Amino acid sequence: MQISSSLIPHWSSLMIHGAIAIVFGLCGWFAPEASLAILMFIFAAYFFVDGAIRTWLAIASKNENPLWWMLLVGGLISIAAALVTLFAPNVTAILMLYFIAAWAIAIGVIEILIASKLRKEISNEWLLIGSGIISIIFGGYLIFNPGAGIITLLWLVATYAVVFGIMMVLLALKLKKMQHSQI
Repeated sequence: MQISSSLIPHWSSLMIHGAIAIVFGLCGWFAPEASLAILMFIFAAYFFVDGAIRTWLAIASKNENPLWWMLLVGGLISIAAALVTLFAPNVTAILMLYFIAAWAIAIGVIEILIASKLRKEISNEWLLIGSGIISIIFGGYLIFNPGAGIITLLWLVATYAVVFGIMMVLLALKLKKMQHSQI
């Protein structure tokens, strides 16, 4: 089975993926402070809920679970992460910067590897290669320029998201065209 054959029926998923990335990017461009504040709040809320659930499970399973204390430690770490995110958002933002950088580099490498496999099956695999290269450059820039500022980071993330989204939409359209040619 060719890789493109497995992707063709799911072209709409790539289209949705690209559209969401574009919308995220536009929000980052036009409302960077609000986007960052919302992102920090979402992280804090997630960490807190995760911590509360883990802590509750630890206490509830204390008599039956010999490793209950591990759940408790994990829950307390999550609650601490929520508090740090709420009360020291700059620390969280810098950590997020490095996390985003690592993610972008990893995704870029994966996209290039997939594109190299698709090269024999479809034309214009350069769209995925280009997306991968942009991801790697973006991640490297963040690692080597952490002092560029969080709002600048958000604008870079927004730009990356828009370009990435456009690349995914173009790939989805290519796959859709291939699907129609198979019918």
